[in-house]
Amino acid sequence: MKLSTMSFVLFALAAVGCTSTLYDVKMSDSLFLDSHRGQTVHVDIRNTSSVQHIPVSEMVRDKVRNKGYVLVDDPEEADVVLRANIRYTGLMEEALKADSVMAGGALGGAVGGLGAYAASGRRSHTIGGVLAGMLVGAGLGAWMDARDRKETFITVVDIQAHEAGAREPQRANIYVRIRDRKLTLESAAERAFPDIARQLAGIL
Repeated sequence: MKLSTMSFVLFALAAVGCTSTLYDVKMSDSLFLDSHRGQTVHVDIRNTSSVQHIPVSEMVRDKVRNKGYVLVDDPEEADVVLRANIRYTGLMEEALKADSVMAGGALGGAVGGLGAYAASGRRSHTIGGVLAGMLVGAGLGAWMDARDRKETFITVVDIQAHEAGAREPQRANIYVRIRDRKLTLESAAERAFPDIARQLAGIL
């Protein structure tokens, strides 16, 4: 079951308000697995972001094991294969500058690039595409103003969960947004990554 795009928009706009600090964790889609304690799980957590010192894979594996699952190294032997990649951690502004698809004014105007993306129903491999898929609607111009982009750290995670016997894996994204002038990139990641690990383990 997928949460509606509008629910993400309303949640995001309500969260921002007039405060100077913000901590926001969202999942783009709900993943429903028919899993239970005692099943075998292959966990493959990768991190291609710029923050490498936090052992996210070990965090997830420990949480999955503590829930009563049996970890296996071979995905062919697993009842469930859980894969994820922390694709980006850093300032929103830097991510959007590097994102040629959604850079510039398109992110400030929901009617243009974001609205067209949402209407198409397609997933995107770009950071802007992930944001567009999760947060489309009126008010995005204010949500992504210049100050917000310069002061907000974001983390984007790609997820794939595949049950044995299923034709296709289930996919989703986790999106974390932190705005706090006191934070560095490292301290923002140290705050976000444990919650990402909890979200990933919670899929099972």
